[in-house]
Amino acid sequence: MTRVSATAEGLPTDAMRRYYERFACGGFGLVITEGVYTGSADSQGYLFQPGLCDRSQARSWRGIVNAVHAAGGKMFAQQMHAGALAQGNRFRTETLAPSAIRPAGSQMRVSAGEGSHRTPRAMSDADIADAIDGFARAAALAIDHAGFDGIEIHGANGYLLDQFLTDYWICSAGLLLPRAR
Repeated sequence: MTRVSATAEGLPTDAMRRYYERFACGGFGLVITEGVYTGSADSQGYLFQPGLCDRSQARSWRGIVNAVHAAGGKMFAQQMHAGALAQGNRFRTETLAPSAIRPAGSQMRVSAGEGSHRTPRAMSDADIADAIDGFARAAALAIDHAGFDGIEIHGANGYLLDQFLTDYWICSAGLLLPRAR
């Protein structure tokens, strides 16, 4: 669950440290972060969402991870790419998805969204490679610079990986289309 309580630059805050530390102090053996965006261009889903795109963001997680470790817990970073569901990205206004099909429903008002989702741009092979690279870079930053104990990849709830994998999408001539019901 993304709590959108980071800085505008995606840096974790002291309030986030206290939030995660409370779980470890309360006896949780494994604490998993909220959804953290993995690339500086397209993966951010919400304004004030934390990121793991660069060393500055990774180093800012170190205090949180250390606090969880000091309380006896382990901590995993939950990586996510919003894909077509992005509604607040400080880098770009367009969204990307496996195909140029606008998601049903509306943006989440609780996360500063308003109105219908935008129609995404269909991802190119280079976009897909960049998304994969973003997950890999974020994992390395999380382990090597922030001290996380592991990674969880968020592949549900309509975010990018789910957009490729859900059972209501089929591939036809290289274009993803909703399956007829």
